[in-house]
Amino acid sequence: MPISISSNFAAAAAARNLESANDNLVKSLTRLSSGKKIVSPQDDAGGEAVQLKMKASISRYDKAKGNIQNAISILQTQDGVLQTATEVVGRIAELKTMSEDSTKNSQDKQNYNEEFQVLRQQLVDLQTEQFNGVSMFTTFSDTNGATDPNTAGVYKIYTTEQGSQENAAFTAPSVTISGVHLANTGGNSAGTFSSISFVLSAGFAGSVAGAGTTGGIASTGLSMDSILSDLQNLSNARAKNGALQSRMEYAYKNASIGKVNMEAARGRIIDLDIAEESTNFAKANIMAQAAASILSQANATSRSALSLLMG
Repeated sequence: MPISISSNFAAAAAARNLESANDNLVKSLTRLSSGKKIVSPQDDAGGEAVQLKMKASISRYDKAKGNIQNAISILQTQDGVLQTATEVVGRIAELKTMSEDSTKNSQDKQNYNEEFQVLRQQLVDLQTEQFNGVSMFTTFSDTNGATDPNTAGVYKIYTTEQGSQENAAFTAPSVTISGVHLANTGGNSAGTFSSISFVLSAGFAGSVAGAGTTGGIASTGLSMDSILSDLQNLSNARAKNGALQSRMEYAYKNASIGKVNMEAARGRIIDLDIAEESTNFAKANIMAQAAASILSQANATSRSALSLLMG
């Protein structure tokens, strides 16, 4: 190659190599300092797009877990009301049994009746129990077992990060907590589908001295069969409640596992292998220093041409 003073190809090439080595060094430093191998979209545009969707999915898993926990809370609270109702009906059964004792006079039976009347009202009050301002029981007997989430006392819980996603090919997993009609509060319906029959929740007021439905606890219209039927209905409702709690617990575990696996999948895309990148950094650092040294020497080659001119 001829000696020239108008251009220095060697210095230009060395400068380009130094620039490239320095870029690699900066990228390696940035990755090591951030712990991520995708620092900017240009590092891996496709991987960046995928990890962003995964990041959003992980956040949705967190919210889904919260929704499931709230559903478990409302089921537990509802079961507490059902337990109270069971105890109240059990006590009414005791009062009915005592009222059938032929050795008791009318005043004794009236005392039993007084307790029966306040307990009956307590059953009516339990129907109106709420959780965070939301009704825990359906209002009317014909909505018992309802699955429409627009009905008060019915809840639809989406159990995965897909939320309420629904289209022709896919419906997101969900659990519907069907409506439970606990007790009749109006007194104008037979309440066929309620857990507590009409005779306990909306009838039999007054003195035991009366006849028919005015006789309170001592009335023949209030049969032990109906009371035991109420106890069975409440037991069935609690069993269903417990089954739903169990299902929601499994749904929560599944959401937790899904979140962990999604985080692991995202980590494989974005997290940096420190050992590998440390090797890359050492290499880039050496290359940058070598390029800087060679550039200095390349710049010195022009001095030989000056020596010839001055000689």
